[in-house]
Amino acid sequence: MQEPGLVGKRTVQLEATVYKPDGAGPFPIVIFNHGSSGGPIPATYTEKAAAFGTYLVSKGIVLIVPMRRGRGQSEGINREEPSACNVESARQGIHYASEAVAAVYDYLRRQPWASMNNIVLAGHSRGGMLASMYAANHPGSAVGVINFSGGWKSDNCGGEDLNAILFSEAGAGAKVPNLFLYAHGDGFYSDESVRKYAEAFEHAGGNVRFMLYAVDQIDGHLLFHRAMRTWESEVDRFLTGLVLVIKTP
Repeated sequence: MQEPGLVGKRTVQLEATVYKPDGAGPFPIVIFNHGSSGGPIPATYTEKAAAFGTYLVSKGIVLIVPMRRGRGQSEGINREEPSACNVESARQGIHYASEAVAAVYDYLRRQPWASMNNIVLAGHSRGGMLASMYAANHPGSAVGVINFSGGWKSDNCGGEDLNAILFSEAGAGAKVPNLFLYAHGDGFYSDESVRKYAEAFEHAGGNVRFMLYAVDQIDGHLLFHRAMRTWESEVDRFLTGLVLVIKTP
């Protein structure tokens, strides 16, 4: 589906995939934010998160997966990347990406099936960082955050540990629980780095549960896409704790 959304200073069309249970609702919602492009991921690729959608719908939860500007079939220019290896550049990218998340909220407010008081922000890689930052910067927008392998830049970016700095900022503003899910052997972040992310978030005042999984024969950064059975029970507990689960299979 494509829906208009006010993004920045003009209206653009953003592509989004929606998985919705049968019935009129209102349903709790998970907004899933995709990662960056580059390498094997072309800018035209549309993230579907189909397995996650099937899983959530079975529990009476809507999943919406928006594509940000310049990604998939969404209009506009991707100004998140390329970006310099410094915190200010990352903050600018997060601000730009956040405008697309705000457009999703505008869309959901017009849907009679949407329970606006029961939204979880989630995301993978850059989208995981975005989910934590958006919730911290927009109190009341979400009841929880699920961060899959989140970070804005890789370890080889050099200089300051900008991911730890940003997660510290997110933790300082966090009002809702965050679930951080990572795996050993992540091609972008070392085990030491991801532990530091959770520690920075918590030390700044955030409520976080951190899991570092072992996954066989895959890059740990593919935890969300390739190892659902590994994290499914933890996500079950998190959603149930937020009283989001309406029904179980």
